[in-house]
Amino acid sequence: MRFPLLRALAALVCLGVLSLSETSAAPEPTDKPDLSGLWILDLKASTSVGPLMKQIGAGFIDRTYAAVTKLKATVHQTNQILTIAARGPDFALDETLYLDGRTDTTNQQLLGATAFKTRTAWSQDGKRLVATHQIKTKQGKQGQLIITRYLTDGGKNLVAVYTLKLDAEPETSARQIWDKQA
Repeated sequence: MRFPLLRALAALVCLGVLSLSETSAAPEPTDKPDLSGLWILDLKASTSVGPLMKQIGAGFIDRTYAAVTKLKATVHQTNQILTIAARGPDFALDETLYLDGRTDTTNQQLLGATAFKTRTAWSQDGKRLVATHQIKTKQGKQGQLIITRYLTDGGKNLVAVYTLKLDAEPETSARQIWDKQA
């Protein structure tokens, strides 16, 4: 009777030690890129968002402004949320994206359209952040504005690819290159 009790106690101690080593291990680092930082839009390296905005129904002045205005963006990322504060002369855009794949209701103006639902999730390889905005244009057309963000050049550049898919219209896209500031 004494030996079975000792064996049970020894098994319990081993289980406790093994469990302790597993729970006290450092958390695994995330393999997803950190998009945080201060970013400046490189207009020369970017493609114009003008055709995309025209298809959405943005006015000539808004499209011209978008083509020539240098923007700054402050991005802060946690495991659950990405916040973007983009600024320029007479321009401000604050956006919060939930990184867990849920659909968030919103009423935000994006490139001349109104986004009413947004779903943000990482790509399968975990390298690209994809925000799919369900939008409605000023003309009442509905569709999707998909913004895919990823890092290049060792994290020195943030690429934002805009893809517009409106019902019964050809797909339009644009690409912005943002340079990281030290």
